[in-house]
Amino acid sequence: MKGERYSTNTVFVYRYLAERYLRRDPKPTRLSIQAYLAERLDGGMSPSTVENERKALRSLFSFLKEEKLWKDDPTEKIRHIKVTWGERWCPEQAAVEKVLKVGFYRAIDAVKMRTITTLLATTGLRITEALSLRKDCIDYTHMELKIIGKGKKYRVVPLLPATADTLRDYIDSGNGSPYVFPGETREGYAHVSNIQKTLKRACIRAGVEPFTPHQLRHFYATESLRKGAKLEVIGRILGHSSIGITADIYRFVRVEELHTEHLKYAPKLGGAT
Repeated sequence: MKGERYSTNTVFVYRYLAERYLRRDPKPTRLSIQAYLAERLDGGMSPSTVENERKALRSLFSFLKEEKLWKDDPTEKIRHIKVTWGERWCPEQAAVEKVLKVGFYRAIDAVKMRTITTLLATTGLRITEALSLRKDCIDYTHMELKIIGKGKKYRVVPLLPATADTLRDYIDSGNGSPYVFPGETREGYAHVSNIQKTLKRACIRAGVEPFTPHQLRHFYATESLRKGAKLEVIGRILGHSSIGITADIYRFVRVEELHTEHLKYAPKLGGAT
């Protein structure tokens, strides 16, 4: 997977999911895998999560069969699990601002977490993209970030002046790493789970419903679209491979717009207002 340029996070997740299943069933068959996936769905796991588990097992067994390390591929005829996109919950702006103001449990986390939270909420970056951001990928002259995102695809993400100032101040506070958010990991940047846990504690302390770094990405997209941003522009900033993905994920925002436009422009009969 690394040779095919999958992200570090994707490699970790696929390996974790495959190992978890094989510990339960070291001699899988198509029926046992189908039963496992059905059990996961019945247990309340989301279809998208279970579909990722199917993909992880499919990736493993197709490789093993191709390399003649396993006699057959038990996942070959297991169909995709249908995932229907529902409304993406995201925090309100007041909740995000409250978390930024209330502070974090450890003083050492405060500046870093405020910087990461501000960056995610105002750019729509994925958490791994934010944490792996290199200092030399920030262009203060043109107010933009140079991002290598999902699938190793390059894109440019605009920066607000206030976000640029926040990044500059944090970097100027000093560390010798090439990464904006260094950490004691093999890659050299901060670990996703540590950021998630710290943000959750900050939400609880602020008295707001806990939100994740990824929900800040939805916050950015939702607020931008509600204020009139073009769907195709937001899709490019988010790094979606097609405008259809953006439209599908955030279609509930467009539905709100449909109602607003309908009330303004639909024909009024019999003197109705």
